[in-house]
Amino acid sequence: MPTIKQYVNLPVAATGVNGPVRQLRVTPNQVPNVAPGDRVDWWIEPDPGNESLAFQSLTERTRLAHGAAPGVTVGLGHHFDNTLTFTHIGGDKYTIKASRDGQRAQFLATDEFQTWRKLYYTVWYSGAQTLATYNNIDPRFVGEFARHFIELERRAVFPALATVDSARVDFQSLSQQAVSSPTFDWPFMNGGPNALLNLRVGGAPPGGGTLTDKPLHMAFLLVPNCYYTQLERRAFPTANNAVGSITTFRTVWRDPTNGNNFMWTAQASWPAAGATDVRAYFNFTLGSPNRVSWNLTTLPGLTAHLATPGNTYNLTFSFIWKSSINGYSWGNFCVVGCTGPGRSETAVLGTFVHEMGHGIGQTVRQEPQYSATGVALATQLANPRWYTDQFGGQGPHCNTNAGLTPDPSTTSGQRYDWWPALGGRLCTIYHAGHSNRDDGVFCPVCAPRIRRVRLDTPAQTSRNWNHFG
Repeated sequence: MPTIKQYVNLPVAATGVNGPVRQLRVTPNQVPNVAPGDRVDWWIEPDPGNESLAFQSLTERTRLAHGAAPGVTVGLGHHFDNTLTFTHIGGDKYTIKASRDGQRAQFLATDEFQTWRKLYYTVWYSGAQTLATYNNIDPRFVGEFARHFIELERRAVFPALATVDSARVDFQSLSQQAVSSPTFDWPFMNGGPNALLNLRVGGAPPGGGTLTDKPLHMAFLLVPNCYYTQLERRAFPTANNAVGSITTFRTVWRDPTNGNNFMWTAQASWPAAGATDVRAYFNFTLGSPNRVSWNLTTLPGLTAHLATPGNTYNLTFSFIWKSSINGYSWGNFCVVGCTGPGRSETAVLGTFVHEMGHGIGQTVRQEPQYSATGVALATQLANPRWYTDQFGGQGPHCNTNAGLTPDPSTTSGQRYDWWPALGGRLCTIYHAGHSNRDDGVFCPVCAPRIRRVRLDTPAQTSRNWNHFG
């Protein structure tokens, strides 16, 4: 019999192939030796390759509503019903069987199901070259997630509002950052000046709007290069010298939307003077690290104030820095740089898959484990590749450490290599855009977690995503 793909994360639809619940029905003429007055027994035969039950609670496991039960007569017909509830895990396969109660050797295999998850996605692109790169890698992108039983269906491809060589993709405007606002206003995607697209639902303001099929729809913005800008704040409440400097390894950014100024705010104050804008007294020197410096000796009144022993002043400032990135994701929105220097199609594919992995919350610190009876265990399964080193990376990425592998060309006969099982490649979800990162393949630690990630939890369906139309 053909295997039925059951999309367990989608809302229930009339076709029956969507949703975690499936209604089953057989009639007496289908099941061997069964008459209308008999009882029919039901059971599930799972495939040996199914995911371990150790990662599923009792209520998360594939199950039938009942075993042996009598049928129902309606009019001139008679039938036997059951309800099948599926796990959230992708790739599990089940054969459903029914027989006359007590005669399992003579059964009817009613259906064979395999659990899948489905996501939709829409693409916006900036420039013909970016579109061409995307078209070349899209089949491989879709294919990688299909390997983990997530089917991706593209809904549309649209040009961005502007064609750019390099896109500024700040998730929060500098004005919002300056006041430490919790609002993410996404200036590049709100349809306003300098925006690349408009994802606001019906022009809704920040904090408003709805997404009817969230989180089942991913939005991708493809640009040649991308970067974001942020503010770095410093405060010296008891400064006693009119001249000073700080160092930063950030790329200090002269912002064209800020009069080509690298300073966003800078204020000096002391008892005899209110807060004074002193941005013009700052400069920076490129280097490693960069140096941001100030000289307030000509600021009226300050030098005289500091001439008195013990006098200080308050200096606060924030400057703008820029970080170039290959891509990033936030909820169900992803940005991918496609054609910049050194960006091969394989590298772009790795970023595509990486950001999509983040979008579905694929990389986790630890996972719940359950007993054979489906009871939660006190100890959760820790992710051995979760980053905890501030120098190597922190958070939801794959920490692919090097290991010794045989190499006859070396004096010792061995060398350090990255993920020998993958031919010396790095996991796609690896922290950095390393040249040895694999082209859209997850490592043996990350891959099983994609099958196990839930795409129908409140954490997914209740995301505060107020854009997308």
